[in-house]
Amino acid sequence: MHKAYNGILAVALIISVGAALLLGSTHLSLTALLQGDPDALKLAINYRLPRIIVAVVGGAMIGLSGNLLQLVLRNHLVDASILGIMNGSQFLTLCLIVLIPALTHLNVVIAAICGMVLLIGWRVVIPKQRSTMQLILVGIATAMTFQSLTQLTSEGFGVPLPSLSTVTWGQTWQLLIVLVLGLMLLIIVWPQLKYFALSSEQLRLLKVPENRLLYFVLCIVGMWAGAVTGLLGVIFFLGAVLPQMSRLMAPHAKSQALFAPTALWGSLLLLNADTLARTIVAPTELPTSAVLLAISGPLFVLLLIKGGRKHA
Repeated sequence: MHKAYNGILAVALIISVGAALLLGSTHLSLTALLQGDPDALKLAINYRLPRIIVAVVGGAMIGLSGNLLQLVLRNHLVDASILGIMNGSQFLTLCLIVLIPALTHLNVVIAAICGMVLLIGWRVVIPKQRSTMQLILVGIATAMTFQSLTQLTSEGFGVPLPSLSTVTWGQTWQLLIVLVLGLMLLIIVWPQLKYFALSSEQLRLLKVPENRLLYFVLCIVGMWAGAVTGLLGVIFFLGAVLPQMSRLMAPHAKSQALFAPTALWGSLLLLNADTLARTIVAPTELPTSAVLLAISGPLFVLLLIKGGRKHA
């Protein structure tokens, strides 16, 4: 069942990649691409392809980071955006670029580092014993504060905020590097992630170093969430919703078994949202993050209604 489910999602993603390559404010002909038309190839390679790669990889990273964060915090209603990490990463990256303009071309790597530092700092500052609703309210207040500071800084210094419409190959390679680094760390801790199904008290009795594992995973989540924010801007609630979408088809599956479908769902949603954003009112392009929020926002409300009282 799991393999068939993942296979269907993979096929849907391949079809979506083809649609994203051909559709847009300027429609490309598959025949022109296959015949090597110079203008069609230039548009596809220089503009469409990096954008598609970022959408596919970025969506997967959002899904995986949400799944990891929910696993280690034992909380199915959180993600990096809800905790304010994405907004904080965006603000710190913007400040560094304003202070040191030469760092502009490294914005994805800088955002990844900022996200990692912020998430580790969040864990140190925020008391461990917090209810789900307290975490959500504190996180949203933090996110809104950082968002207002980001807007003031951006407009005050004339620095544009990140968007998929301005993605370059250089930024795409930075995102891929951050992805690989995170996967290398994830491979190291993968066998021990199963322990987070147990309570902290049980882990102490088993002498499992929970805190060390936790900070290891937080480094991965912060790095991935920050890097995606550096390219796409803040995408609210998506990381919290994606793991729940995977659980619908496999309600009794362990969290680690949900990683593949969660990543595929993330890629599918982000890629198709971006395709819609640049085609629905073409040639005008809508913000991809706004299209995604129109999808993930209502889903998160349903998630709160269904599980908020249970996890509080």
